[in-house]
Amino acid sequence: MFASALAISQQTIMYIVIGVVLVLMIALSIIPQRKRKKQQEQMMNSLTVGTKIMTIGRMVGKIAQVNADNTLVVNVGTDDNPTLIVIDRQAVGLVLEAVAAPAPAAPEAPAAEETTETTETVEVVEEVVEETTEE
Repeated sequence: MFASALAISQQTIMYIVIGVVLVLMIALSIIPQRKRKKQQEQMMNSLTVGTKIMTIGRMVGKIAQVNADNTLVVNVGTDDNPTLIVIDRQAVGLVLEAVAAPAPAAPEAPAAEETTETTETVEVVEEVVEETTEE
């Protein structure tokens, strides 16, 4: 009886160890894959005009235009003699030199002038309204 109980517990332990190893293998293959996918999406979202890229076919060029239909116009020639090709956004393999995204424009001083013009217009309109109500 003792021998059969020992055999059952060894089999149970073996199944538990196999299950733990399978779970670890699956987890260790999924986590890096998600990380790579997140980095790829971030790279795709950062593509702007002027960014130097390498395609998955190992062609190097600068982005000349970003189209709304997920295509890019890439200059693979020189600046003096451009050679433009159209590629799919997913064909970008590596960003070699990223271009900083343009900063949002800060409100300038003329905006303050517009508010004074608006208040002057409001004052003139109020004067006209007062004159018409007096008559």
